[in-house]
Amino acid sequence: MLRRVFYISMLAATPLIVICACLPQIKQLEALPAQLFVTLPAHHPQPDLQVSSIYNAEDGWRLRIVVENFVFTDLCVSNATDLARGHAHVHLGNKKLATAYQPDIVLGHLPTGQHQVTVSLRAQDHRVLGRQEGGIFAATVTIHAL
Repeated sequence: MLRRVFYISMLAATPLIVICACLPQIKQLEALPAQLFVTLPAHHPQPDLQVSSIYNAEDGWRLRIVVENFVFTDLCVSNATDLARGHAHVHLGNKKLATAYQPDIVLGHLPTGQHQVTVSLRAQDHRVLGRQEGGIFAATVTIHAL
């Protein structure tokens, strides 16, 4: 009987032991989830990006993405190890418009009005590049379409 009580108490305590072992990771709530983000270490050269737009009658709107400390590539891998290599996602408001594997991208003709276009850097495995101190590497440009 005493042996049975001991085994039951050990089974009941197992989740508590697992939770205590994981406390250091659980307390790091400010850390970005690794399933969605690749966090660049502070000592790693940090990407800097700027986005500009230009219009021509033939193609419509074009974006120029100027980046430092980042290389565009169309090669995708299952687990990004080179933190400074990847592509960018282009969003018009909350809608994804395109994936940019190079710094120049054609958006085409946009409806009349003001549009916010945001470009965010992604790693080769499509996770968002995040800053160690929080936030992501992104830039926004406002397009006034006539």
